[in-house]
Amino acid sequence: MIGELVLDDFARLFGTSVDDIDLECRKFIRKTNFKYSKLSATERDKTILAILSKIDSGQLTLAGKEGKDRWEKGWSENLRNFVEKDYDLDELIPKYVKPNQVIRLMRDYVMPKDGNFELFFFTVLRIWLFNKYLKAFDPIYEFACGPGYNLALLAKMYPDKEICGLDWSEAAVKLVNLIGKKHKMNITGHAFDMFAPNYEVCIEKNAAVITIGGLEQLGKDHKQFMQFLIKKKPKLCIHVEPLYELYDESNLVDYLAMKFHKQRNYLMEFLPYLKELERKNHIRILKTQRMYFGSLFHDGWSLTVWVPAGGTV
Repeated sequence: MIGELVLDDFARLFGTSVDDIDLECRKFIRKTNFKYSKLSATERDKTILAILSKIDSGQLTLAGKEGKDRWEKGWSENLRNFVEKDYDLDELIPKYVKPNQVIRLMRDYVMPKDGNFELFFFTVLRIWLFNKYLKAFDPIYEFACGPGYNLALLAKMYPDKEICGLDWSEAAVKLVNLIGKKHKMNITGHAFDMFAPNYEVCIEKNAAVITIGGLEQLGKDHKQFMQFLIKKKPKLCIHVEPLYELYDESNLVDYLAMKFHKQRNYLMEFLPYLKELERKNHIRILKTQRMYFGSLFHDGWSLTVWVPAGGTV
């Protein structure tokens, strides 16, 4: 059976209305192949067995402080490829965005017709997100920015804004600064460790902060970074992350994602902590949206938007 993501589907997945999807997103959706086929019973069983085998293999790397060298190695590869390929922005795509594989959609597994389906979905999500939330803010800071893939898109959309990428990897910081230099974009890279926030880092008054798959690596150690943000009072904070608490353990596809999430030591207890901060009037949560879409193992792009106490949008 063949299905296709159309404008209505994106609006539903983003938790918004069709009217809220901007023209740029609509054009991208129309020109892109978002068709997919549903798996047969046999194919679905094989997929589930492969997921369980991987989870139980003992070969999955763990998120946390100990993973810094692994990320340094990964972003160094992106840096090397970026230079060797004449500063091609496609070389910024993180290697964990894998083409040509089964993906998760609406609590089921499907096979895309285009191998870059996940990357294309991620592009629509970012264009919509950046258009909807970031027009009024300058500068924009992305923490755990990695190779700068999101920063390059931000700089294209908002060439007059100051775009700052912060990461604990030296290679990532070098890469971000090189993007700004070689593509004449208003992008700068800075060193920052979310496990040990440096309070000397300045967040400007009209700033927005984003993380995209960055908090994921903190596990349960996210409170110190959240306290940093509350202290620095950016005007708006956006997180696109896997959110464990939004899964339903009575659903098999969700249960497998929860099992994978825990095995990797990904972000935990984040939403309850945000709600606690809201009860104490430290922040105000504007939106929480589960994204019923993801890679083979989990839904990695769920959305949280909040402002510090007293903040307005």
